[in-house]
Amino acid sequence: MRKIAVILMCMLILAAGVLWWLFTTGKDDEVAEYTPMPRIKLAIINGCGYPGIAREVKDKLLHAPDGNFDIISWRNVDRNMFIYDKTVIVMKHDEPKKYASLQEYTGIKHRIISIDENAIEEFQIILGKDYTQFF
Repeated sequence: MRKIAVILMCMLILAAGVLWWLFTTGKDDEVAEYTPMPRIKLAIINGCGYPGIAREVKDKLLHAPDGNFDIISWRNVDRNMFIYDKTVIVMKHDEPKKYASLQEYTGIKHRIISIDENAIEEFQIILGKDYTQFF
């Protein structure tokens, strides 16, 4: 009888240990670490000719609750060459981490690399005819 009691006690301790292990392992993996978006300097450029869209997108980005944007300028493309079907991000500074954050935030896949360290903005977003997919 005493032997059965010892065996049952050992099984109970073992079961408690297994349950504790099951409920405590992997908990750290489930907690997503929040990394705030870095401050990004942008120029918003209307590349498709729809009236007022650069201002509209500027306002959306400035009021986005989880965005962190400094809008340096918003305007039409030079010489009113409204030829953009696709929205693109133009990299003006070599900032790959900021680019990745901007791309993830907006969902814009197309990019042009045109590094100009003298540019005030770090990136330009040229709005194409597909801009409503992103803003």
